[in-house]
Formats: sequence, structure tokens, C-alpha cells
Amino acid sequence: MTQRTYQDACGAARTMDIVGERWALLIVRELVFGPKRFGDLRAGLPKASQNVLSQRLRELEQSGIVQRVQLGPPASVHAYELTERGQQLEPTLIALSRWGAGLPAEPDVEMSTDAFMLLLKALYRPPTDAPVTARLRLQVGADAFEVGVSPSGISVVRGRSGPVDVTVTGTVRALRDLMFGGTPLRSAISAGEIEVHGDTTAAERFFLLFGAAQGEWTG
Repeated sequence: MTQRTYQDACGAARTMDIVGERWALLIVRELVFGPKRFGDLRAGLPKASQNVLSQRLRELEQSGIVQRVQLGPPASVHAYELTERGQQLEPTLIALSRWGAGLPAEPDVEMSTDAFMLLLKALYRPPTDAPVTARLRLQVGADAFEVGVSPSGISVVRGRSGPVDVTVTGTVRALRDLMFGGTPLRSAISAGEIEVHGDTTAAERFFLLFGAAQGEWTG
């Protein structure tokens, strides 16, 4: 646990005692979709120094939010993952992501892959007039996420677990431009910014299913 404390019995204050230090809650964000090695955490949080990141991980471990695990073959390396209590912070992160989507962002500020996937869960808005059900694979570098959308909600899972209707490959910035910047999918394909394998129409409909398409996103 951190040295500093609000010394306040309020549950919100006690939560901030644990995750209110700089980078702590963003470490939790980076682990929502599964375990990561230290180097992967640094890649997702490039502005955090190695020493600060190590310190925050120790504090989160001591607080029962994060635990160290050993990934099985072929990796056989140590990694960090959220405990069951740590996973309970996901709705809070989604709410913060949704709230922050309405704030102006600095130009050219990058977003990690996991932050973007969390934003999808925050801004998903299923249409009421024309229900959409689809499964997509979003490929960003070496990372793959399977996204399922339906009238009842959205699921986002790291990895490849089954058949999908379409696979879309691109950078986080290119995907953000499709979903929140008004870039037509076919234009992005023509420009070589996006690759699509499968049902292109399903992909086009998918990129219109988010609140930012109605002007909520300002980043």
C-alpha cells in the first residue's frame, strides 16, 4: 500500500489510497484483458519510468490488486495479472473512459491498444432500429482481439478463440479514425491503412456502433 493516505473512512477515499497514485489505475487498465510481462506493460505505458512502474506494481501486489504469475509454454516467463479483486475495477475504468471521451485530447497523443479496446466497451451504442449481431477480429500488431456485438452488449477478448465474420487489421490510430474520425472504411482500405478479410459490410456496420459516431468523442 502507498505511504500516502487520505485518512478518510469514505470508500472512494480508501480506493484512491490504493489506485490513486500516478500510473496505478493505468496499470490496471493494461491488465484488464489478461496477463502481461513487464516489458509489455512498459510498451503500453511508455511515459512511465521503469522504476515508477516497478514501484506501482509492488504496491498493487501488496494491496491484492495484482499478482505475479508464470506464463506456460512456449513463453515460460513471469508476468502480472489482475486478481479477482483487481478485475472488479473494470466497470470503474469503463465509466472513467466513457466520461473522459467527452474531453478534448491533445493532438497526436497516442493510445495503447488495451485502452482503445476498453474505449469500445465504454462507447458501444447498439442501434434500436436495426439490430446488429457480428463477431470481428481486430488485429493490431501482434495483438488480436475478438469483439462480439449484439443488441444486448459487447464483448472484447484478447486472442483468437473461434470463427469470426471479418478480420480487420490496422494501427490503433487507423481504427480510431474509422470509429471516431469519420473516415470511410473503403477509403482506409484504398489508402493501405486498413486490411479487411471477410465480410466488409459487417465491418462497415461495426464502425458505426459507437457513441462517438453521434459526436461524443472529441479525441
